Amino acid sequence: MYYESPRLTPCIKGLIAANVIVFIVQMLPRVGDFVTYWGGNNPYDAFIGYQAWRLVTYMFLHSPDMLFHILFNMLALWWFGMELEEMWGAKKFLTFYFVCGTGAGFFSVFYLFINPNVLVIGASGAVLGILTAFAHYYPDRQILLFFIIPMRIRTLVIGYALISVLMSLREGAGGTSHITHLGGIVVAWCYIKIYPSVAMAVRKKMYIWQNRPKKR
Repeated sequence: MYYESPRLTPCIKGLIAANVIVFIVQMLPRVGDFVTYWGGNNPYDAFIGYQAWRLVTYMFLHSPDMLFHILFNMLALWWFGMELEEMWGAKKFLTFYFVCGTGAGFFSVFYLFINPNVLVIGASGAVLGILTAFAHYYPDRQILLFFIIPMRIRTLVIGYALISVLMSLREGAGGTSHITHLGGIVVAWCYIKIYPSVAMAVRKKMYIWQNRPKKR
């Protein structure tokens, strides 16, 4: 039987290429440190120093010492993002990706009360947003956790969210930003479940206001 592997959709291809290119740059002497320092999401600089670009650029940075960091993120982006891009189209998919990633970056504001000098990097917040959306549309789709344990995708996301909440309560819980992970899940859920109703209500009010009776 001939098996055709999933193709790379345009946005997925572009995002993976951008992340890989930046990852290669990060491994260069001096230049890599410069890019990581100025592109990473440092809460103090981002919120107190008004360096808002960090809330976007951090999504394209990964730890050069942890190959699995970028490998897992890019594989998850490909596996779960492809169907969403084909369903939504490129514009909506990219909008959702950046809303989740930037929104997750905003959650790092909590580090101002814990460790304001921490540097958050990685596409995990945006990717977990993609995973949350996938679980919304395909809740019963099964995956093999650790390539061994069969699990429904919705169960995986709920479990990941609970772990992120618990780990976020621990100061300095390893080298993983669980607050950012939780942010990606929360922002994705709000975008899918709440935003459509709010947007519709706003459009309705705008329509009523624009078509209000004119005083003569």
